[in-house]
Amino acid sequence: MRSTLHPRIFALFKGLLVGYLGLCFWAVGDFWAIAANLDNFNGSIDFHVHSAPDVTPRLYDDLTLVQKAAEAGMAALVLKNHVTPTADRAVVAHKVIPNIEVYGGVVLNETVGGLNLKAVETMDRLGEGRGKVVWLPTIDAAHHRQTLKQTFGGLRVARYGHLVPEMKEILQYIADHDLVLGTGHVSPAEILTVVPVAKQLGVKNIVVTHAMATVPGLTLAQMQAIANQGAFLELTYVNTLMGENAVEADHQAWQAVSIEAMAAAIQTIGAKHFILSTDLGRALDPSPIEGYQTFLDQLAAAGITQSELDLMRHSNPEKLLQ
Repeated sequence: MRSTLHPRIFALFKGLLVGYLGLCFWAVGDFWAIAANLDNFNGSIDFHVHSAPDVTPRLYDDLTLVQKAAEAGMAALVLKNHVTPTADRAVVAHKVIPNIEVYGGVVLNETVGGLNLKAVETMDRLGEGRGKVVWLPTIDAAHHRQTLKQTFGGLRVARYGHLVPEMKEILQYIADHDLVLGTGHVSPAEILTVVPVAKQLGVKNIVVTHAMATVPGLTLAQMQAIANQGAFLELTYVNTLMGENAVEADHQAWQAVSIEAMAAAIQTIGAKHFILSTDLGRALDPSPIEGYQTFLDQLAAAGITQSELDLMRHSNPEKLLQ
């Protein structure tokens, strides 16, 4: 009896031990995979994210968004709002949650007077060094309205290859105060007019807002030409979620931009010319933190290396904010 019982007990014990060890190794492997993913996300900067208060329903308010980003190990956020400045909000958010950098700016839409130098000056003074970005018109840009067939009219920053009069003093202020120029939703022709003049006036830091999106609608050749002048090209995760099936109704008029197309642009033009952002924050879209992590994972799966991702998620946007 003993000669048959012991082998059976031994076999059972062996099976349990092997199963337990296998589970342990699987768990450890899964842990390290998760840890590696988190490590690859630490230090990320979202240069373009939306939060409440806003006239558009948002997933998080400023403080909730900043707290979640800090907990995820992000290095910085740039808060954007189409209708009101965010520099003062960035100051408050950073005082409440000091373990992450928070910045803001102003979008030169109609609610702040359009191409209004006073709006830029006020944002800069209120921001206590956290008002970093001056975006050209977005939802009130003539190109935005015409492309998305919303309304007629709208703001233009250039006509027939020349800047409108208000733009030169705004660009000079940006240059003199070391701010960042974001191109907003103006047309490719306007961007191609603004960028060289801005550089001539001494603007060091320029970002082409979601360069591959329906608005502005740049070609790859235009993106290359702008990058050659020293401007950064922004890629935003939200553009992958757009199209006729988008959960947000406002995004159904936009064309989706595939991860593969973004990866091809990065490989053609070079990661040193790009920054990554989410442009998330709408109530029905993924959270900006989850969206950013997914963005990085999808770009990696499309062939973008970790060193390229690190340039675009941290090093390049960090240069803009210094």
